[in-house]
Formats: sequence, structure tokens, C-alpha cells
Amino acid sequence: LIATITIAGCAGGSKVVRSEYAYGCPAGADKIYSKEDLIKAKVEPAGSLHNIEVVDLRCATRAGLLRIDVDLRNESREERRVAYRLRWLDKDGMRAWDDESWKPLLINGNTLYTVTASSPSQDATDFRVVIMDQDK
Repeated sequence: LIATITIAGCAGGSKVVRSEYAYGCPAGADKIYSKEDLIKAKVEPAGSLHNIEVVDLRCATRAGLLRIDVDLRNESREERRVAYRLRWLDKDGMRAWDDESWKPLLINGNTLYTVTASSPSQDATDFRVVIMDQDK
């Protein structure tokens, strides 16, 4: 009984290490079974996105930095204006970098646009993509 309590007490203070990956991207504690689950875990819409859909997300590590590609599809015939920014997180899920400024995009009708970014430091081991509709 004492051994069980001691082990349980030591386990409670341990640090959570985020080492799980899905489709090349850090998954952390998220349960990722499909690309749709990955997109849902990593993309945060800032309001509603009309006719803009995130259709793919890819990650790779190069020279110790996390590189990501996000494919956005404009499903409308009209051009759409959106903006995005990345929220970089460290291995503990805390912000690893100051918030980036919004980056505007003009996506022509019925086209696919790929956003490519690299983490600002090796401390940034995870991310969230925040996307905002600017045509409201």
C-alpha cells in the first residue's frame, strides 16, 4: 500500500511530454485518427469562414524548426479575402513566441492557396492556425 501511494504521488508531479505525431504534425494529447481530426485540432476560425475550407495540413521538421503547409480552398466563384496568423506553442503547450500579426490573403474563386510557415525558434514545437474572414 505504501509503495502504491509513493508511486502515485511521484507520478502526479511529472511533466507532460508532448511527443505524439500525426501526419507529421505534433498531436500532443489530441486524439488524431484522420486528416479532418488534425485540421480540427490545429485550425481555429476567428468567426465564421464563408466558402473557405482548410483541406490539408502538412508538417515537417527541418534544421530543428517546425515547418507547416496549410491548404485553403475557396469554394466560391468570387475572390475571398481572409487573414491568418500562427500561434506557436512550446512542448508544454504554452506560448513559445509573441502573437504574430494578421497576414492578409486574397484567394481567387475556385482555387487552392497554400500557406507555408516555419516556427520562429526551436522552442516552438506545436502550433495553431487562426483564420479570419475579412469579407464581412
